[in-house]
Amino acid sequence: MASITTQAGPWNMTVFAFTQDDHENPLTRLSIAEIQALPFGAMELDRDGAVVSYIDTEPGDDAAAAVTRAGVSFFARTAPWAAQSIIQQEFCRGVEAGAMNAVFDCAIGGLPYKVRIHLKTSPILGTYWIFIKKLTRQ
Repeated sequence: MASITTQAGPWNMTVFAFTQDDHENPLTRLSIAEIQALPFGAMELDRDGAVVSYIDTEPGDDAAAAVTRAGVSFFARTAPWAAQSIIQQEFCRGVEAGAMNAVFDCAIGGLPYKVRIHLKTSPILGTYWIFIKKLTRQ
């Protein structure tokens, strides 16, 4: 696993880049169908990891049937694949420090895109954001 930490003013960020063969890649345990069903979008979490709000950026055809995620534990219910992984460890570390800005770029074989998971602090609201998005491979 490659880890790069930048120290550019207030934008300190740690980037973790995982290849598709990396055993520490938090998405390698998932099937292609499970990865395609990830909750792509932005989720605001409280310090305990409960979802405060969710913005779906890729609603698809069944968006009307989507259930609310508010109040649900992100790591236990919304994204159990992230529980007990480096993603949850970085979330807990960021909550404890009061500052969070970490990116996980995960390559998965068989998909035309990478998955990026970005953990970010909302200093004004005292909450934390998790952004999950698709990155088109070049």
